Amino acid sequence: MISFKNLQLAAILSGNKEKLRKEALLKRAKLKSLKVENISKKITTELFKNFDFDKLNVHLFYPISKNNEVNTWHIHNKLSNSKNLFTTIFNENSKSWDCVCFEPTVKFSPGKYNIPFPSIYKIDLFKKIDLILIPLIAFDKYGNRIGYGKGVYDNILKELNPNCIKVGLSLFEVSLENIQPENHDIALDYCQTPNKLFKFKLKD
Repeated sequence: MISFKNLQLAAILSGNKEKLRKEALLKRAKLKSLKVENISKKITTELFKNFDFDKLNVHLFYPISKNNEVNTWHIHNKLSNSKNLFTTIFNENSKSWDCVCFEPTVKFSPGKYNIPFPSIYKIDLFKKIDLILIPLIAFDKYGNRIGYGKGVYDNILKELNPNCIKVGLSLFEVSLENIQPENHDIALDYCQTPNKLFKFKLKD
C-alpha cells in the first residue's frame, strides 16, 4: 500500500527533469497511433527474446491510450498462460496505491488517471514481484528515468525486494542528455527500446 499523500514529496521536480519531460512528451505526441502500435510490437518481440518470463511474478503497467504509451497489451497477451500477473491500482477507500495480483483472462476497466485495472483481483505484496516493467517518458545511459512526475513508480520501486529486476519500456532510444537524479530516485536495471536492450548494472 502506497499512500497518495506520500507521493507529493516524490513528485517534486528538480534539475533538468522538467525540461526533458516536456521535450519527450512533445516528441511522443507527434507519433501516429499506428507508429506507436508498430513500435510496441517490436518492443514486445525484443523483450521476450531478452528475458525468460517463465515462472516469474511479473508486474505490468497498462497503457493510457491517449498518452501514446507503449501498448503493453501485447506483453499481457503473451503472458496469458501465466497463473497470475501483478499490477498497481488506486484504492479509493484508503486513497492509496495497492499491489494486486489477478488472472490474465479477467476483464479490465479504466481507473485512476484512466489506467486500466482488472475487474477481479486480490491485494498482494510488491515484495513478491520478480520482474517489473516500468513506464517512462525518457531515460539516460545510467538508467535514470523520467516519469509523469506523480511519483507513483518512485514509491513502488522502494517497496520491491532487492532482487526484483527493474525493466523500463521506451518508445525512444536513450536520451543524449543525462538526467539529473533526485535523492529518492532508483535507477533501472534495464530498458527495452524497439532496437536495443540497455543494461545498466549487474546484480550480485
